[in-house]
This record gives sequence, C-alpha cells and structure tokens, in this order.
Amino acid sequence: MSGKTKETGISPENQAVLNDRAFFGHPKGVGALAFGNLCNSFAWAAVYAVLVYYLYAPYTKGLGFTEGEAATMIAAMGAGNSLFVIVGSWFADRVFGARNALVVGNIVKAIAFGLFAIPPVSLAQGRVFAVIGLILMALPIMGASNNSLTGQMYAKDDSARRDGAYTIHTVANAISGVIAPVLVGFIGESNYHIGFAIGAAWALAYGAVIFFTRNKFFGTIGEKPVNPLTKEEAKKVITIAVIVLAVAAAIIGGTVAAGVLTFNGIINVLTTATFLIPIAFLYKLFTNKKIEADDRKKLVPFLKLFCAQVVVATAAVMITSALAVFVEAKVDRNMLGITFAPATFTSIYNVFGLILGPVFVFLWTKTKAGQISTAKKFSAGIMSYALSYLVLTIPLILGIKANISPIFPIIFYFLMTLGDNMVYPIGNSITAKLSPKSFETQMQSAWSQSTSIANGITMILLKFFTTSDSQMTLFPIMAVVLVITSIVVFMFAGQIEKDIA
Repeated sequence: MSGKTKETGISPENQAVLNDRAFFGHPKGVGALAFGNLCNSFAWAAVYAVLVYYLYAPYTKGLGFTEGEAATMIAAMGAGNSLFVIVGSWFADRVFGARNALVVGNIVKAIAFGLFAIPPVSLAQGRVFAVIGLILMALPIMGASNNSLTGQMYAKDDSARRDGAYTIHTVANAISGVIAPVLVGFIGESNYHIGFAIGAAWALAYGAVIFFTRNKFFGTIGEKPVNPLTKEEAKKVITIAVIVLAVAAAIIGGTVAAGVLTFNGIINVLTTATFLIPIAFLYKLFTNKKIEADDRKKLVPFLKLFCAQVVVATAAVMITSALAVFVEAKVDRNMLGITFAPATFTSIYNVFGLILGPVFVFLWTKTKAGQISTAKKFSAGIMSYALSYLVLTIPLILGIKANISPIFPIIFYFLMTLGDNMVYPIGNSITAKLSPKSFETQMQSAWSQSTSIANGITMILLKFFTTSDSQMTLFPIMAVVLVITSIVVFMFAGQIEKDIA
C-alpha cells in the first residue's frame, strides 16, 4: 500500500477515487453502491409484497397466524431493524470494515429470506423458521455502511457532487419500488416461497457486487475497521454480549411462559425502546472523548437538522399506514372501467421517484442549483412535504367523505417525491460532511435513528387515530407542523451553513 501524501493525508489510490468521475461524473464505487441499493430495495420490496399474506394465510399455503399477529410480528421486526442499525454500524466501524459489513450483512439477510423460501413440512417447523427469519431480518449487520462509503468517496468541500450521489441512490430505490411489488406480488399469489427466494437472490447480488468491486472501485476506503477493537476491548465486548443475551433470553422466556409478555406488551416495549435507545446512542456518541474539539462543534448543526428530520420521518412513517387506509376507504379507484388495488398507488409514487431522481442529480451536479446552501435545500424539501399533506387536507375541508378523486393522492405522491429528493439525499450528504474521522458509519446510523424515534411517535399516534376518518385529521396537523419546521430551518440556514463550514 502506498503512503499518504503530506499535503492531504490521503493515499494516492484514495485520492484517485475522490477524483474519479467515470460514473456519470461520480466515482465508479458510487455505481456499485447504487446497484447495491437497487438490490437491497428489490429484495425488501419482494419480501414485503408477500410476507404479511404468507404469515396469516391458512396452512398449508401459509402459517396460519391471525392478521393482528402477522402485523405485530412485522412491526416488531421493522422496529428492531431500525434500532439495531446502531449495532450494525458499530460492527462496521470496529470489527468488519464497511465493505465487509455489506457483504456479511447481505449473506445474513439472504439466509433470513431463504428460511421463508423453504416450504415447511409442518406448521410448527414453518413457524419456527419464520421466527428465526424475522429475528435475522431485524439484525442489519451492514448498518449504514452504504451511506458511509458513499460519503467517504468525496472531499469534504465537494458538496454538490455528494448531494448528487445520494440522489442517485434514491433513483436506484425507485427503480426497485416500481418493479418488485408488482412482479413478486403476482408470483406470490401462486407460490409465496418463490417470492421469498427472489428476495434472497437479490440480497446475495448486493453482497456479490461489493465483493467483486471492493478493490477496483474503492481504493482502501472501507477496507478495514476505522476504529478497530483492541484485544482487551474485544474480550470485554464478548463478555458483555454473552451476559446481555443470557439475561434477555431468561427474561423473555420467563415472561412468555408466565403469559406476561404478550403481543401488545412487545409493542409497548419496542415503543419505549425507540425513544430511549436512540437518545442513549446519540449521547454516547457525542460525548466520546476520541472526537476532537473542532469536530464536536459540528455536531451542533447536526442536532438541529436531526430534530427537523424527526418531524419529517414521523410524517413519512405515519403516511405508510394512514395513506393505505385512506386510499382503500376514501379514494375512488375505478378508472377506465378497472378497479385498481390500493397498492397500485405505491407504484405511482415510485414512478415519480424514477422520473424526478435523475432531474435532481442533474440539478445538483451540472447546474448552479448545486450551489444553493444545503440547509436551504433541506428546508425546501420539508416545505414540499407540507404541501403534499395540504393536498390531502382539501377533501377534509370540502367535507368530502368518500369517492375522492384519485388526483389527490397522485398530486400528493408527486409533491412527496419532490421532498424526498431534497430531504433524504441532502440529509445523508450533510451527515457525511459533518462526520468526525473514524465515526462515519456511526454518524450515518445516528442520522437514521430519526426513523426509530418516528416509529415510536407513530405507534403512539395510531393508538388514538384508529379509523380512516380520524387518520385524515392527521393530514392538516402534519402539514402545519411541517410548514413550521421548514420555516425554522430556513431561518437558521445561514447559521447552520456557517457551523458546517
């Protein structure tokens, strides 16, 4: 390995990565990671397209859980996945290295999906495989390694290209979102196991593309842990992990046997965890003595934008279920003599993402729009979200109770996609720019914990807003909250940019 240059402290092979523009003006590694994101989105979309139906379909076609049990199991897995991304990022930074974490993580994910792909020989065996599969699905070993590697392939002052890179990932996700639900949903009607096998295959494809391009496209970026464990630390971590797992197993086993820990109990525990664990993680990360004083100052603007992102994430998480109920119960889905399924509208959202994503990549990379301050881009994205919720508020204001024109959710999805292309890529880009050295992956995980907190807030809100009519009242509430959040971010944009610089 060649040494680092005295001027930059960056090795020649990594400097070549920073200067690389072979992939549409971006490093080739971004192309590999974008394809990985496409594989990841396709794998998860494939599994989600059939998972809930497989869980509650009668044996032998499915596993015979009740619909409520199936929904609870998926909610628990999703919440666990959101929380354990912290652990995955820690492993990436301190044990595997980001590149190895992506490979290992996708192998584990493929095994999880593969367990569902095996036709059960008995109901008991099928349910055991399902529980093990859901547990493995809740363990994102790769953490935020993809976002971390993306950010490390750009110089700190290369904000425009970095913004464009994260938007490329948004495009990749949209491609999968258009194809996977329709393709696998159709296949799953005849055989759920084929749908799960497709998800497993795409997970393996993600690991394969990183494995085969790791040396050619990435230099030494992500090759090794940025902050590897010492032998003493490793022994301590293993000891603590064994104790924690043993105690957790004993508590869970005892409470389940005693009938104390029910499905509702699990949800309540997870709701509490979605608040406590992210706060504890952020506190531990930001008080780390290894973070230098100059880097610590940059955590202030990070926290400001993180609070705004919690609001955005809450709106996004909430709309997943609220809009599904809204579309099914309130929207006239008869068009051209065809009654469209509620899930069809999700494809419309992804089509918009596929169309608008390249537009924003061009804007951030090739035009003066890329020079707009990052905080102002973020503010504009939040305002677009607010407008999308205002569109859904119009039928409520007009007193329309049913048979709402499909134009309302279509315009909603268009505005939502505009917001997606400004908020999520920009948020990842800001985090990459502000990340202290050796904490890149953990900082991306810290940013993602806004979703964990949002999950907790949403679980609480939906306990009170249980019907389609009551959930519609959330639309104007979120619109107002988002407008206020956008204005606050815009007002502090100048100070945030000053702190970031």
